[in-house]
Amino acid sequence: MKKFILSILVIISFSSKSQTLVFDQMFIKAHDIDLYDDYITDHFSNIMGKRVENGTLHAWDVWKVVQNPQEDFTHMITFIYDFDKEESEWNNQELSGLSEVVSEAIMKDVNIIRERVGRAKLNDLGSVRKKGAPAVPKIMVLNFMKVKDHLYKSYETAEIEGTKKISENDLRVGWNFHRRLDDYGSDTYFSHITIDWYDNYRDYLRSNMGDVYDSKDSEWNKLRDLKKRVIMRQLVSMTNN
Repeated sequence: MKKFILSILVIISFSSKSQTLVFDQMFIKAHDIDLYDDYITDHFSNIMGKRVENGTLHAWDVWKVVQNPQEDFTHMITFIYDFDKEESEWNNQELSGLSEVVSEAIMKDVNIIRERVGRAKLNDLGSVRKKGAPAVPKIMVLNFMKVKDHLYKSYETAEIEGTKKISENDLRVGWNFHRRLDDYGSDTYFSHITIDWYDNYRDYLRSNMGDVYDSKDSEWNKLRDLKKRVIMRQLVSMTNN
């Protein structure tokens, strides 16, 4: 009985925690991808790792677009923080341990080799993982969705009810559903994001090799448009658990 009560408390704690987390996603176009990767892994991961350790961030992830050079971004950086916590002061230079001159030189170089092409803030509406799957798998399939006719409740209910669990035969190992918090106006490109998670890129390709169906008259088409799908590989993932 004690174990059962403890399990319930853990579930309640996780559920309430996820409801206060904000996923701040920054989309980056790197002009020199290899060099930008080096800056991420050798410099910024050190700074952000310390922010995760001291609690100013709940998590920090960096994702790379897989084999799609024509995409309008090459990386996605996700800052995850709890909006119920008061924002703490932090200093990039102090966390890096570098001098002001060196820090400014690094940022000058970074600003030359990359540009920020978009940003969005989201919250988590639902998530599912296969038993034994990691919280943050290696391959993310990011689906940009646009709700039709302001049918937010109908669409969100359909997504959540439609993916309560993942079959053992499914090549996916997880799923997430996010609502955009800064969705302003009727011309916003997307209102929601779903994420299909895979252990590897090969499993994603295999998942698209089976039978296909006509989606023109699908119930989903009455609720949302799939604007774009982008496949990304995990570069860095840091979480304060």
